[in-house]
Amino acid sequence: EDYMPLMDRTERRLTATSAFLTQAGRLQLVNSVLSSLPTYTMCSLKIPIAVLDFIDRARKHCLWRGSDENAKKRSLVAWPKVSKPKNKGGLGVIDLRTQNEALLLKHLDKFYNKKDIPWVNMIWHSYYSQGQIPHATADKGSFWWKDLLHLCDKFRGIATCTVGNGSTVLFWLDVWNGFFLQEKLPRLFTFAKNQKISVAAFMSTPDMSTLFHLPLSEQAYQEFQELQEIIQSVQMTQTDKDQWHYIWGSSKYTSKSFYNHLYKDFHPPKPFLWIWKSRCCNKLRVFSWLLLMDRLNTRSLLKRKKFKIDGNNYNCILCTTQREETAFHLFFTCPFATSCWQQIGIQWQHGNPFFQMLEIAKQSLNCNFFMEIFIIATWHIWKIRNEHIFENCPTTLSLWKRNFKSECLIQAHRIKDSLKTPFLVWFNSLT
Repeated sequence: EDYMPLMDRTERRLTATSAFLTQAGRLQLVNSVLSSLPTYTMCSLKIPIAVLDFIDRARKHCLWRGSDENAKKRSLVAWPKVSKPKNKGGLGVIDLRTQNEALLLKHLDKFYNKKDIPWVNMIWHSYYSQGQIPHATADKGSFWWKDLLHLCDKFRGIATCTVGNGSTVLFWLDVWNGFFLQEKLPRLFTFAKNQKISVAAFMSTPDMSTLFHLPLSEQAYQEFQELQEIIQSVQMTQTDKDQWHYIWGSSKYTSKSFYNHLYKDFHPPKPFLWIWKSRCCNKLRVFSWLLLMDRLNTRSLLKRKKFKIDGNNYNCILCTTQREETAFHLFFTCPFATSCWQQIGIQWQHGNPFFQMLEIAKQSLNCNFFMEIFIIATWHIWKIRNEHIFENCPTTLSLWKRNFKSECLIQAHRIKDSLKTPFLVWFNSLT
């Protein structure tokens, strides 16, 4: 019930006008409005999964079905792929669960660094005044603080500590001053009496041997001697605070850095990056993204979705080869499409993997506006195809070329000045 106002605001944003927007327009609505509605709440509270699922359902409806929540249209692309950043092969729709955690972790950053903030001082003095470490004790406090404590493992996974007084860091189980002693001294660790002891408590013990179960094994004793050398190299001052740093190379925590860090190992094919670097309008770029994802509603895709077509004919309608209309055939191997590409001087090496084929074509054309040409050309092949199906318009090469050249002049206004002159020179060279 506490989140009903947020859910109601989200539902009201599914206006009937979204049905008239292009796919790119709906994407903009999702990113700018629906995704931003819960941001204020997410900065302070861990939103229940059911509420986030409700908002995600609304975002999916907006992106794929317009304003009708009961529409039977299926999503063209799986949501986890849509919610990747654009430079990682997605559409840049925010993953709300990850964003919620990223925004809440800033509170733990303030807490562990003991910033001079009233609530930070209050929690340290109320719950951990006897030297306890928050992530090594039972949960206590309000529901808000307990929700933050559940994120401690994620915080420790991205943070390392430079010890000041050692009051916020575990001796064995945290990474501090470049050491992770549980892993570095595994045999000695098994003999420790208190495996969750803080650095401050360990270093303040006069006789370290009292902190271990004796006698030690031969291997553990060797590690004990190594530990003594480590201890001698550590300089602690009771007046300095512990300083927590982050694995992306900064002592400053930002939710954006955390969010991007989770996707650091994703490496999409280069053409996905070319899409968003191109200067075409968003409508054409989203279309191109769907093409590279093989999620345009070609007849082959409709067949896979078990969608019935009149006459049960799933062949390409732009040629007479009786080939099933896949995206690859429609845009690259269809005789009509091949003629279109020849008009603009692009040859496809069909024997190579798809994305490698695009890279070879870009190298062959040897220009910095290859992706603009590719997007405009495929867009008008798709329009010619749709106009033939839904309006019974003729499919002629001259019509495609006229539409292509007209679109090039429109998109040329968006191209940056350093590329506009070469682009217009190339355009004027077309016969």
